[in-house]
Amino acid sequence: MTGKQLLSFILAAILLISAMTACGGEGDGVPAHAADTQETTTAEETTQSELEQHRAISDNLPETDFGGAEYRILCRTDRAYEIDAEEQTGAVENDSVYERNRKIEERFNVVIKSITCDAPHSKIISPTLAGEYAYELTAHNAYNANEPISKGVYTNFLDIPHIDLEMPWYNRLSNDSATINGRLFAATGDLALTSMMFTYGIFFNKRICESYGYPDTDLYAMVNDNKWTIDNFIGIVSAIYEDINGNGETDDSDLYGFGEFPCDPADVWLTSFGQTLTGRDNEGKIIVTIMTEKTQSALEKIVTMLYSTPGVRAYTEQWLERQQFSAGLMAFAPLAFENCFNTCRAMSDSYGILPNPKWDEQQEKYLTQAFDEYSVFGVPISVPQDKLDLVGVIFEALSAESYKTVYPAYYDVALKGKYSEDADTAKMVDLIMDGRIFDFSYQFGIAHFKRLPYWFRDLVVARSTDFASYYEKNISSVETGLEKLYKIYE
Repeated sequence: MTGKQLLSFILAAILLISAMTACGGEGDGVPAHAADTQETTTAEETTQSELEQHRAISDNLPETDFGGAEYRILCRTDRAYEIDAEEQTGAVENDSVYERNRKIEERFNVVIKSITCDAPHSKIISPTLAGEYAYELTAHNAYNANEPISKGVYTNFLDIPHIDLEMPWYNRLSNDSATINGRLFAATGDLALTSMMFTYGIFFNKRICESYGYPDTDLYAMVNDNKWTIDNFIGIVSAIYEDINGNGETDDSDLYGFGEFPCDPADVWLTSFGQTLTGRDNEGKIIVTIMTEKTQSALEKIVTMLYSTPGVRAYTEQWLERQQFSAGLMAFAPLAFENCFNTCRAMSDSYGILPNPKWDEQQEKYLTQAFDEYSVFGVPISVPQDKLDLVGVIFEALSAESYKTVYPAYYDVALKGKYSEDADTAKMVDLIMDGRIFDFSYQFGIAHFKRLPYWFRDLVVARSTDFASYYEKNISSVETGLEKLYKIYE
């Protein structure tokens, strides 16, 4: 399938999904009203226009023949779907990756090869320091970036030819945050499908919510009217509870308004409330910004919600909220978009997606983040200087083509269409993606920030609301870590 054919396929899928949305029900044969047809056409034309605009942006790369050279990418085994697809399967999210790579291979006469392992951030260190030229690129979890960067095994992305980090296929929020003293050792963008897949929202069970007086139309209206705040959210979920097993006790088998294991999902609360972890001073130096009245108030509110609010369950097993939501035992759950492709796929109930609640109505935007396992990319310093053209051209091409074809396949067709059951949910997905925040401290959270990105989580787990004491206990270690961090980037 050519790139043009893929685009046609994507547009056809969008048209089909739009037509299904315009009908009165799933498979009921009710024709769309004229007004609905007009709205569908307008949405279709808008989507088509956006796709065409994406594809029209030139990657400004030279038409170079690399003589069949291999482009070897060391990546995590369970994240290999970002890098390559062995064959076409008919699933647009798989086939778009396959087609992207074949197109680039043909254009530049290269062979893109994924090499998988469980911990690429560790595996890359020894051979690179020994001068072994084994890979052109690595891909690993963002929170593991500190290890190879601290060992000095990555090349500065700003020194690699043909890579333009100003282009729309790169994540400016993440890359700008991670650039220190003009050096960026781990970059990310649309090649990292996980930066989208691991983005958090609030999923809701339509059947349960409607049975408690909250149909999806009302929930969407709350979001659109700026009423989707944490206080209103708590007010809703606190009234939803059923003793499913009839034992007279609250346990994991019961139905709740909301629940989470306070690990990764708990990290998102501060971000969703508009509270930053770090920032930059007037000289561009990293400063810690987490110590505010809002952080203290947010901690008190979330601890109270999870441990003292009827209708809310603090699970004791990681990711249990995923299984409980898919089993119809939760009205609302803090899930990432990847759950559209796995746990939620088997649900018998219909579900929708909402952004994380705001702190209050004065907050400008709905905000969120991806959990810290989204992929970042590094270029080993063992890559010879005369091979940096190869590295830069193919990385730019992979990133650009991901933006033009793969990302739309996942986002517009698979996520907003195939895995979203109505146009309102698709709008919510756009709203969530528009509010993503990426804080650099996650890349060095354990090594140099004394777990700063996880302080809120740690206190929630401990059921503690004494943020001031925790801050005073750890801030000097963070400041010492920052001094060591800057030496890495000198």
